[in-house]
Amino acid sequence: MNSVIISSLRAFGARIAEWFRSSAIGRAFFYVCAAVSGSWQNSSIMTFLRRDERVYADKSAAVRAMKCPFTFLDFVKRKIGAFIEENIKTSLLCRWARIYINNFIAVNTRFFGIMLVCAGLTYAALKLAGGHGIVLSGVIAAAAGVLLMLVNFNIMRFLNNSVAVDFIKSCAGYKGLDLEAYAENETSGVTRLILAAVIGAVTGAGLGAAGIIAAFVPFALFGLTLVMYAPVTGVFAALFAAPFLPTMALAGLCLWTLLSLVIKSVTKENFRWKFDMVGAGILLLLAVLFVSSALSFSAAGSLKIWALYFVFLTFYFVIINSVENKDQLEGLLKLFVISGALVALYGVAQYLFGWTTANAWIDEEMFEDSTMRVYSTLGNPNVLGEYLLLVLPVAAGWFLKFKAGEWAKWAYLAMLAVLALCLVLTQSRGCWIGFMLSVFVFVTFYNGKLWGLIPIALCIIPFIIPQTMAERFMSIGNMEDSSTSYRVFIWLGTLGMLKHYWLGGIGMGEAAFNEVYPFFSYNAIQAPHSHNLFLQLTVEAGIPALIVFLATMVIFIKKLSLVYNPRERQSAETLMPLAIGSGIIGFLVQSMFDYTFYNYRVMAVFFMIIAAGMCFSHLKKEAADI
Repeated sequence: MNSVIISSLRAFGARIAEWFRSSAIGRAFFYVCAAVSGSWQNSSIMTFLRRDERVYADKSAAVRAMKCPFTFLDFVKRKIGAFIEENIKTSLLCRWARIYINNFIAVNTRFFGIMLVCAGLTYAALKLAGGHGIVLSGVIAAAAGVLLMLVNFNIMRFLNNSVAVDFIKSCAGYKGLDLEAYAENETSGVTRLILAAVIGAVTGAGLGAAGIIAAFVPFALFGLTLVMYAPVTGVFAALFAAPFLPTMALAGLCLWTLLSLVIKSVTKENFRWKFDMVGAGILLLLAVLFVSSALSFSAAGSLKIWALYFVFLTFYFVIINSVENKDQLEGLLKLFVISGALVALYGVAQYLFGWTTANAWIDEEMFEDSTMRVYSTLGNPNVLGEYLLLVLPVAAGWFLKFKAGEWAKWAYLAMLAVLALCLVLTQSRGCWIGFMLSVFVFVTFYNGKLWGLIPIALCIIPFIIPQTMAERFMSIGNMEDSSTSYRVFIWLGTLGMLKHYWLGGIGMGEAAFNEVYPFFSYNAIQAPHSHNLFLQLTVEAGIPALIVFLATMVIFIKKLSLVYNPRERQSAETLMPLAIGSGIIGFLVQSMFDYTFYNYRVMAVFFMIIAAGMCFSHLKKEAADI
């Protein structure tokens, strides 16, 4: 019955479309679209973006100076790289690490069974020795471990052939993913059992001393060794976990991945560091920020914040040098959307079940009917909206990329719907504006004819948008809204600061800002920052920081435009750069209304996505050189 109904609807839609194409109205519509599209394609903006200029800047002294760290690592590789690689290959510690990684990936029952037995018995013995009696949880864990020990089976082999797992992989867009990505010969032998026993005993001792958090020791050890073995896994983990991890944990993961890549770079003969003008801009921005921090009104606090910037911004180089092929890059962006969908799903659940503070971040006098704004795992609705701005276009790109007959298309449509709903529930007006501009850019480049749907959309929107949402959107620019007047007065105070500190800034961070801002504040309004990324960069490090940042963004957008191919709009190599560029532009628009780098995790994701976009540029260049 359902197939008959759907087929009938498709046939009806096809007849309507055919009638429209052959009608006078349809011909006029397509004529106007073609004229607008032609004007756009021949515009000065498109001419500038498409111009593939030869860049001589990489021969300058400044760029050569910025490449010094990479040149030094190449020098180390030439001198002692072979020696280090040989010692790593013959190292007993590295041998154990490979065994551990392969058994963990395989989910070998005997390996995990011995680990559970040793952990449970050690924990129970320590508690018994401490006078707590027999601990039932330790005994149960040991008993479960004994059952697992009875067989020596790799669970991933079973999962790899499971119909349910195949369905999940198809929905996620990883249809060809092989779960048996381990060395079979490493899942047998005595060494792995001794290793499992030692790690189990250490975990059990940790449970007795530090509590349940020690249960994560085997997983943390696996993650650290896997990233050291393959740094690209650290890139995947960082982008996926960024909205969930604490800031310092994310910084630690980024640093460990950087260290792993550095070791790889000096031990692999065919490894060559990639460097581009976007990376040069990032290093130059870090240099400007360092000078302002060293001369800050609160130097100690500013330098701590600069250190976080250094970790997250230099992760750009980790990504462009770790991602080696198209499959890795596309897999990374799919994982990014899945992570974002989980964040958005939790945000929607906050709204449905009331897991948030009533009337938080809302002018209660102006919006009496607005009850809440969701913030999910990011602690603030505006910050959540900024994160969603980066995810939404990529989700839309994957929805368009997959064909109607693939489960992935409908899975990504569902994720796109959840992401969009969550963005609405943030009630972040700046993010709504940024999203609209992001949609404008995406649709204009993807298929300008879709703008013909605007009249229909304008007729439908008033009937589906709740009144409270419409009222909040229409309040943009209304000075009676406390959040609007609050921002305007902060901007005025910040502009007053810039009259005195426009050249070198006051230093990075809240401490330096609060040392100076009170002397220029309007209406005694207190603020931790200027609520505008561009003003904040200028007030922290002067006009040079703003110029460097804007120039870096222009170079980035230009690089993406050179990757974009309008004749291959359905390919991931075209859709994903377009989606990333649209998201970055929307994010920068929201940055005019908020200090979008205030949340360091969102700042980290911003530069990770820029790096992913530049990976398309590097892969295209490598393909052209072959």
